Amino acid sequence: MDDELKRMYQLKVEGLCCSSILIEMGLELRGESNEQFVKAARALCDGIHSGLICGALTGAVCMLALFDEKNIEMTKEMADWFTNELCAKYGSADCRAITHLAPYEKAVKCPEILKATYLRAKELLEEFGYIEPGG
Repeated sequence: MDDELKRMYQLKVEGLCCSSILIEMGLELRGESNEQFVKAARALCDGIHSGLICGALTGAVCMLALFDEKNIEMTKEMADWFTNELCAKYGSADCRAITHLAPYEKAVKCPEILKATYLRAKELLEEFGYIEPGG
């Protein structure tokens, strides 16, 4: 298991969810901490607690905004990637459709989605020059 996935599991055990994990990891990439923002991001978990849009996507765009909240192109590229890759695989961007809000489905699918989304967000940050490659 790679270091990033281990860190995601550690944050999950600490009580964070999809969106708050990505925001925490984005803050860590910046060498920063913001407990209040990470707590607030919990509102995005489990499709804003209603099975709507996946918290990995909403967390990822918040993570990108940590680096430049005005870079709409980066946000669009994240959304396009999520649509083309993950919606194509799972049939939707909605948490309910992806996991059926079932604990087993979430345990199987969410780590894969979270890792893929985080890696794509990091790639975008590299491509747009916000972090060094491999950062």
